[in-house]
Amino acid sequence: MLVMLGLPALVWGIVALLGRGEWSAITAAASLLISWPASWLTWSFLVTRWRLWAYERVENLDELKAVAVEAKLIWPEGHARERTEIRSPSQKQRISEYEAAWARKRG
Repeated sequence: MLVMLGLPALVWGIVALLGRGEWSAITAAASLLISWPASWLTWSFLVTRWRLWAYERVENLDELKAVAVEAKLIWPEGHARERTEIRSPSQKQRISEYEAAWARKRG
């Protein structure tokens, strides 16, 4: 969130302080157009790594997912935006294995 909104605000402030007020809104908008997709892309890669890390360390995946959704770390299961997580084939397999093991354990 800081990168997504903080960078455009910082750019706007620097450009305004340099005496180029007429350019500050344009540069802030341009930096927003760059920082928002960059932030989402970063999240898309890192959330998969976090998910694997967390799955290895918890006993209750349902509780983990509920807390993560509440904290807005991940999207609810089945949500369209959940598909923006970028996973390698091996990561997909490991996640599936953890979730299958949890389903068997849960009954």
